[in-house]
Amino acid sequence: MNIERTLSTTSSRRVLGMHPALLFVFCYFAFQAMFVAFISNGAGLDDAEQLANIGYLAWGYGGSQPPLYTWITNFAAALIGTSLLTLQIVKFGLLASMFASVYGGIRLLGLPRNVAAAGMLGLFLIPQIGWESQRALTHSVAGTTGCAWAFLAFAWHMRSRSALSAALFGLAMAAAFLGKFNASFFLLTLLVTSLTIADYRKVLLSRLSLVTIAVSALCLAPTGLWMLQHRDSVLARSSKFEIGATGSFLLDRMLGVFRLFEVSFLFSILAVAVAGIIFILHRNRRNPAPVAVTTGERFLLRLILIGFAVVFVGVCLTGATNVKDRWLQPVLFLLPASLAYLLHRYRLTDRSLFDFGIVSIVVALLVPPVLAINLIYGSRNDPPIGQLDYAQLFRQVHEQGNFSTVLADFPQIPGNFRLYDPSIRVVHPETPDAASRIVKPLLVLWFGGDKPPQKVMAILQAAHIQLPADKIASSELAYRTYPDTKLPVHYVIVD
Repeated sequence: MNIERTLSTTSSRRVLGMHPALLFVFCYFAFQAMFVAFISNGAGLDDAEQLANIGYLAWGYGGSQPPLYTWITNFAAALIGTSLLTLQIVKFGLLASMFASVYGGIRLLGLPRNVAAAGMLGLFLIPQIGWESQRALTHSVAGTTGCAWAFLAFAWHMRSRSALSAALFGLAMAAAFLGKFNASFFLLTLLVTSLTIADYRKVLLSRLSLVTIAVSALCLAPTGLWMLQHRDSVLARSSKFEIGATGSFLLDRMLGVFRLFEVSFLFSILAVAVAGIIFILHRNRRNPAPVAVTTGERFLLRLILIGFAVVFVGVCLTGATNVKDRWLQPVLFLLPASLAYLLHRYRLTDRSLFDFGIVSIVVALLVPPVLAINLIYGSRNDPPIGQLDYAQLFRQVHEQGNFSTVLADFPQIPGNFRLYDPSIRVVHPETPDAASRIVKPLLVLWFGGDKPPQKVMAILQAAHIQLPADKIASSELAYRTYPDTKLPVHYVIVD
């Protein structure tokens, strides 16, 4: 009896039942949320941006970033307060949800529990997920988590084939897009790959897909309209793609494709290397006659190949020459799952999957101490911005007077100020409709020179606010772990 037929007779509780690997993931991320909050002095750049934006709910927040992560952080802060712990609960809660969704999706596709567990744990072997997402990222976490939700919802819809599952699939796809715009690569991959599978194609081409489309459209419409009305905010960071950087149509594409292969190698090399070594170590346990590939297995393998092809075509069409490794997260996050399946299929032993999972756990357990060193000390040439003495600056500024709004050239300082006073409004150059959000008394602060940057002055001019040049004060913001290293800060309160 093949795996697919066996699983079809099990109960849904057995299909999504608790595996020890799931328990480890939940305990690990719960510990990380408390640990990172405990060792942190202040919020890093990405978290400070969230603190700056969660003072209000909107359909978009500028900076070329979608709103889902900020919405979730906003609701979490409303429930349990604005704090470093709240920020970490959101991030590590999303990561736990991502891992669990990968496990559940693999199980619902009909693969064994140990394959699902090993594939889930293998996410720790992806540097952008196992390390970078824990260290700094926010929107990329939401985008990849949304893709994992879409993967789980898709797998359930292929089994349930009901109006409810169709609606949840549409909701999950909308969540992925609202988490990170490049999640659209995975959503396109998911749909194209399913159309290559006869059983899945029947479901997608059925009337149930009208429910999926309607739910997705309903969820995306408000943000879509906001994007049309705030094109400058949506395209604020489009220069980072370096589209047409060389000025040559052919050279741009060649450079972009080269960069794509380079970052794909860096993104996947650890997981591929670990799987390859385990495969070789278990060479004496080779399965001489593999059973027929099931529908779910075929789909999982094609997802990776078609996903990479989708990104390849995207690079060629746009001429982007700067391809970041974290942009591949929504496409290749299921690579460890595919590797776990291949180990299971061609070694036909749970021992290879066990070894793959153990190595993944070891790598995961190395992260907390290294992360602590990174967040507390970093390096003298590049100290962690979370260690700046924001509390001292907050007290010093308040000696000059009270303020309701902070206008700054970057959200880093005012975002951290909201840890001490959550009622403060924050405005920065990427805030949509920035001038209209200012409420006096206003604190204007900036890094560097004696005069505010032009992007700050532009907001003041739009708000018809004159800056009292004779009242500008200055200070030096020191790093707590490197007190001799300081950043100059200037500020003034406008009544």
